[in-house]
Amino acid sequence: MPLQSGSILRHRYRIEGVLGQGGMGAVYKAFDINLGVGAAVKENLFTTEEYARQFRREATILASLRHPNLPRVTDHFVIEGEGQYLVMDFIQGVDLREQLEREGAIPEEECLPWFLEISDALAYLHSRTPPILHRDIKPGNIKVMPDGRAMLVDFGLAKVVEQGSATTTGAKAMTPGFSPPEQYGTGRTDPRTDVYSLGATVYAALTATIPEDSLERAMSREELTPLRKRNPEITPALAKVVTKALNVDPAQRYQTIGEMALALNSATRASQPTLVRNYPNLERTIIPTKMPKGDGATGPLAVQRIRKRRIPPLIVAGIAVILIGVGVVASLPRIGPQLAALFAGSAETATAVSEDPIATTGLFVTTTPEQVEPSQTVGQVEVTATLEISAVPTETLPPTSTPTGGGWGQIAYASNRGGRPQIYLVNIDGTDERQLTNLDEGACQPAWSPTGDQLIFTSPCRLNVEQYAGSSLLLIDVDREGNASDPRQLRTAPGGDFDPAWDPNGGRFAFTSVRDNRPQIYVMNLDGSEVRNLTDDLAQNRQPVWSPDGSQLLFVSTRGGAEEIFIMPAEGGDIRRYSSGAGQSDSHASWSFDGTLILFERYLGGFPRLIVSPFEDGGSRELRICPEGPLAAQTMAEPNWSPDGQWIIIETWPDGINHNIGIIRANCTNYGEITTGDSWDFDVAWRPVP
Repeated sequence: MPLQSGSILRHRYRIEGVLGQGGMGAVYKAFDINLGVGAAVKENLFTTEEYARQFRREATILASLRHPNLPRVTDHFVIEGEGQYLVMDFIQGVDLREQLEREGAIPEEECLPWFLEISDALAYLHSRTPPILHRDIKPGNIKVMPDGRAMLVDFGLAKVVEQGSATTTGAKAMTPGFSPPEQYGTGRTDPRTDVYSLGATVYAALTATIPEDSLERAMSREELTPLRKRNPEITPALAKVVTKALNVDPAQRYQTIGEMALALNSATRASQPTLVRNYPNLERTIIPTKMPKGDGATGPLAVQRIRKRRIPPLIVAGIAVILIGVGVVASLPRIGPQLAALFAGSAETATAVSEDPIATTGLFVTTTPEQVEPSQTVGQVEVTATLEISAVPTETLPPTSTPTGGGWGQIAYASNRGGRPQIYLVNIDGTDERQLTNLDEGACQPAWSPTGDQLIFTSPCRLNVEQYAGSSLLLIDVDREGNASDPRQLRTAPGGDFDPAWDPNGGRFAFTSVRDNRPQIYVMNLDGSEVRNLTDDLAQNRQPVWSPDGSQLLFVSTRGGAEEIFIMPAEGGDIRRYSSGAGQSDSHASWSFDGTLILFERYLGGFPRLIVSPFEDGGSRELRICPEGPLAAQTMAEPNWSPDGQWIIIETWPDGINHNIGIIRANCTNYGEITTGDSWDFDVAWRPVP
């Protein structure tokens, strides 16, 4: 008998209504009287002794789960003769089924980021010990929260996989259209079951139609209607991915959620919110092998050898940039005072001429007189711009005393062009590229020493993700010509050390580690001594960044819910929020070399954009880089200041597939790509002043 509204369950939970109901029980909206918060109570009416035993075991496992796209299980109990109850967070938001019924099909650019989040949650469940299968993925079990996050709710019971068997109970809940054939009758269920259900949910989101039932298709009584027949706006590559996931034969589907997420990411024009961000659990389930083109998985995470394409050397000479108006965005000797003037609302008038014409491979001016309106608004400052451009091909320019960007005019970055990612060194004009590492397990996340003659990096590194379980940190020497020593391992604990960041004063470094089962910020001396956990809390803390004087650390944390940038003293303590993305996700901070500006990445509308903020204002004022004009829609991720503060290097993927290293003037007048080709180039770091 359903619980009645107003009744008090177990002297604690006041029932407020029914959220959903089925043959095995119901899910109720409730109010936790003890804590004063809303809750969801799931009821299971199977009351046999065996089910009660399994329930207690599985509820304990589910209560240990912590993932930003899964609700927490906060309580569980059995009422003899009545049922078993699981209490979870009540998730605010609109469930996907209701949205589809109200609004119809959802554009892929809008819904694909949700499914990448759900994929990471499923990868997390599948990677538990023992693994956990969901087996009930459908639009009604996905909620989109007010901050834009997708939550996989009601991950239920009877889905813990015992070693050598399918699942711990014989419960066979099925949802026609969303359950694969093996979920009917006595078939074995495994992670490919969730692959099918996720594919069916993507199908429903893109077409506002439930796909044909899998059992009917397996018996050849029905065929799957092609997605593009229902919605011609769906890209062909994405349609192939969903069709493969919906194969009635498990062997013909993607074998892991990670594989499917890789294909989704690579096949759609919505691929900008990529697996490089926020999806640490997917790495564990992605099989790093080249995939057939027909599967749509030929994009950035598929390991493949590139055919390098070089843009012929260019000289862009005679660039006269005159920017006049209220405030100024111009090529000044240092960008710090310029942007500070913007924030201060300076009314000064300035004229400047670019002092370093660029003779580079792949650098070009994208802002032309036809593309610039006579008057633009950048932030709160109106700018009037006139641009004259002259470009003349040439072989090379003679070397100058100060390379573009300052320092040695070189960058280190990771690329998977040869299979596993490795560390490369290249001039910022794209010339004289050198491979610095050749490790079987891959290498990424290079971090320069303050003197620019050594690199710390992360290995193993099989893919570009945010968290590297089982990794450690290694060190190499790199001379002026790009010759590198053999790697030597630092004395860090094996089991997940990554995100290295060198103290500007030398001698020690900060890094992220999951040695305590959750990512935290640590510092350690180069000799392995004085290891300290600076955060040591329940939040996920990553990506430490030193202030130029070594006195403070920026880092990314989920302590506020969404990812935001926080700041603390270099010795820990006194943690405070720096950025506030209002749920948009802020990460990958870069501190200008003069200490005046903080640059970071923010996801706006599902796409990475660059935000800059004066450090003296404590994050209270922010300005978006390139908010208007031809570069406003350009993907810009993981920014890194040049030593002279005039340039920013970024990860970019204009075609939505291949990830390249880009470069842009901090005033948004120049943009180009240093690397090109059919590979994933990432984790870029500018070599500092020697």
